[in-house]
Amino acid sequence: MNWQEYQEAVALLYEKAEGIGDVKRNAYIPDKDTGQKRQIDLLIEIASKGHVVRIVVDAKFHKDKIDVKEVESVLALAAAVQACKAVIVSLNGWTEPAEIKASTANLDLRILDIEDALDILEPDNWCICPQCLADCILADASCFNGLDQPFSLAVIGQCRSCREALIWCWDCGLHEFVSVGQSIECSCGHLWDVKNDDVYVSRYSNED
Repeated sequence: MNWQEYQEAVALLYEKAEGIGDVKRNAYIPDKDTGQKRQIDLLIEIASKGHVVRIVVDAKFHKDKIDVKEVESVLALAAAVQACKAVIVSLNGWTEPAEIKASTANLDLRILDIEDALDILEPDNWCICPQCLADCILADASCFNGLDQPFSLAVIGQCRSCREALIWCWDCGLHEFVSVGQSIECSCGHLWDVKNDDVYVSRYSNED
């Protein structure tokens, strides 16, 4: 997962919530002092009794916990666009000073970890890579064994960090992880090869 995908997951999370108001992605609001446009990951506007309540949501895709400086930065952004409230959605939590600062400044801290974020994006087709544990394998590529061969369907994917592959052959039910440079043969006889940039069938079951 990269930061763009994480922001997408955060946006979908709020968009799917009921009764939350108008959710805008990558919004630009003029700074109340300078007039310069300020970029906001996610802007929520709720109309109530003739007024608009504005909430700034900032997604933090960081390996480390967010610190107090990042809380202050989001608070400054919220003030600049005259938002009533700010929210930080963090991948890996926050430090104690950051939590104290947020609690005294009307800023909510929320955690959305990588598994939950991926579940929002692709609820049935992903898993954390068992080899490197650093990224996910998204099984979003399908293939069949050639126009001159009996039809055969499989779903495959590779980890973007270490290129570990997930192979799911629908002919025989094979569902295995295979490392780069290795091969695996299905129960139905297909031979799968895993390269750094591709997963392919090097031999079909009905070949000599």
